[in-house]
Amino acid sequence: MGEAQETFRLVDLGPQDPFQAFGRMPVLGSNVHNGAGPIMTTSVWGATHLNVGWFDDVDATLDLARCRELGVQVIRRPVYGGGTAFYEAGSAVMWSWLLPKETQPDLDVSLARFQPVITDALQRLGLDSAVFEGSSDLRFNGRKLGALSAQDVVLCNSVGGFINNRPPDLDTYLQVVRVPDDKFKDKAVKDMREYVVTAEEIRGKALPYEEFRDALVAATEAAGFDLHEEPLTDDENRGVQKIAGKIALDESVRRISSDRFRAQAPAGSRVGFGNEKGRKLCRAGVAVDAGGTIVAAMMAGDMHVGPPDVLDRTAAALVGADSERADDLRARIAGVFEAEDVHQPDALMGVTTDDLLKAVQRAVGSATS
Repeated sequence: MGEAQETFRLVDLGPQDPFQAFGRMPVLGSNVHNGAGPIMTTSVWGATHLNVGWFDDVDATLDLARCRELGVQVIRRPVYGGGTAFYEAGSAVMWSWLLPKETQPDLDVSLARFQPVITDALQRLGLDSAVFEGSSDLRFNGRKLGALSAQDVVLCNSVGGFINNRPPDLDTYLQVVRVPDDKFKDKAVKDMREYVVTAEEIRGKALPYEEFRDALVAATEAAGFDLHEEPLTDDENRGVQKIAGKIALDESVRRISSDRFRAQAPAGSRVGFGNEKGRKLCRAGVAVDAGGTIVAAMMAGDMHVGPPDVLDRTAAALVGADSERADDLRARIAGVFEAEDVHQPDALMGVTTDDLLKAVQRAVGSATS
């Protein structure tokens, strides 16, 4: 891995709220896209909030009305996949490597390239008992410590993740969370409190952000990467403010919403939803008319795939299909999902046409039963 040195700009973002976090990524990604070279970032959550994955059905994972009652901030991550997560200020540390698509186009290769860096960092932190399991999780005795994922985020490719460094107060989260069917199908534990483990719990002592950052930087340099620290510029910070305000708007949070889908279904149609747990969770919603034709469709899940409109286009392709013809349903899904512009880390965390098809068929079954 360290045959030739590769230089990364290192940006220590420190504590950041979700508006800063998801406003900064497009700005930095644009720099990578425009030839400024790869960028590495480290950060820690500086504000308590819930964030919803780009493809997540928000109503399957959260009770939004209860969130409003409790005053819990909810945002939807722009472009980035994955599931819905609760973050308390200071309870999770994060990192990313933003990579030029031209020189590092293969997401599986990039993910495999950086997994040993994370393993080394964990060893330096006394967390060597945590291992990669499943599609992207870092787990300790079956409990989730964090994750590392790769995704095409339009302007560049991203390999990034997080570690739960100290226990959050889950009481509020447990009042608003909804766990989709099959979400924990491949997990050793089913209870949300038991499912999460923290670095502090494993080590028996606190893991400050600075210690995490220094260990990850040391592991990255030990792997043969040259890091050049450079903070955000004034221009970059101004760009962040233009983006940050959009992610908490209702139209963004409810971008994929089963409640809205049901309410907007054509009159006289029957609505159903279905899940399929492949490497990641796939969810479908369909509205079927009296003749068995799909007249509206919704696709969702916690997958990491790009471009960001791929599931919207997949849903649109299903409209007009005979809900009982599996061959036609599969062909319509494949026509979008297997196109050359669709990218995901196939071998390690990819979902398939057949995963999506099974979710659609379950949704059809729910609608017509």
